[in-house]
Amino acid sequence: MKKILVLMLPILALIGCGNSYTYNGFTVESYDVHIDASDWQYTDYTSNGTPFANNYFYCRRNMPQITSSVFNDGEVQAYIVYDKHSSLAFKHLLPYVRHYEELLANGTWNYYTETVDCVYGVGWVEFNYRASDFAYEDNVNINPNDMDFTIVLTTKN
Repeated sequence: MKKILVLMLPILALIGCGNSYTYNGFTVESYDVHIDASDWQYTDYTSNGTPFANNYFYCRRNMPQITSSVFNDGEVQAYIVYDKHSSLAFKHLLPYVRHYEELLANGTWNYYTETVDCVYGVGWVEFNYRASDFAYEDNVNINPNDMDFTIVLTTKN
């Protein structure tokens, strides 16, 4: 029993405690997932030392709650959560696409789009981050910030 508890603690630390309720023959469970800025990994696809286009950041988490039954017959929805611990908190269904403009030091404007989405399979979920200007291709110090997500699983009873 102690071994099971020791194995479960890291999973609970990575995937927040879930809320669950049953409604009209369906069970709905939600789980909070936090990604630290240092958890993001860069694809850095290369061919003969030359970077491929469209590299992006990703972070994969184990999520045993996505069983084969959920994968085949249920529904998985992911939300990004902004300002989680404030009265301004809001969620947005993924994919999240936002257009930005920034004034650069030389007085010119940079326009880009950020996209956050996720893919999942049995036992895992992976979050992806891309910026349309690919500035991180030229500056390895650019990294996504901490991000919070909510995963909602819906299954028929």
